Amino acid sequence: MIFDKEETKNLLAMLRSTDDENSVVAFQALRGVDVKKYLGELIVLYKFGIKPIRAWDDNCPNCGKAIKDALRVYNKEEGADLSTGKCLSAMTANGASNQAIELFMELFTDSMIGFLGQMGYPADQFEINVKLKDGQATKS
Repeated sequence: MIFDKEETKNLLAMLRSTDDENSVVAFQALRGVDVKKYLGELIVLYKFGIKPIRAWDDNCPNCGKAIKDALRVYNKEEGADLSTGKCLSAMTANGASNQAIELFMELFTDSMIGFLGQMGYPADQFEINVKLKDGQATKS
């Protein structure tokens, strides 16, 4: 399987679905993934998907193990809430692709804007764009 940003978004939608069959199909698609090459995408799917690590272990053991190994140093207590910073640190340390980091930041931004909206700050007052150039993050 070759990941691109759209494929990752599609898999994420399947993992977030309330229909369990969608997550089964997503996990089946991930079984043959090159976990070293696409570890960044797997971390994105784990962080923003709604499936706990035990679901990954049960349905896609190679991916579950890779995710746990990459995050173990940053997440001392398995099952503890995994912060954005810890995920980004793990992604950077493991050479995640720019597209994986960009997607991670897009999803984080969407959730942050939603949270701010719930607090009474209208979402139309925010515009955050993230594009990586030459390995450096830029914001505008």
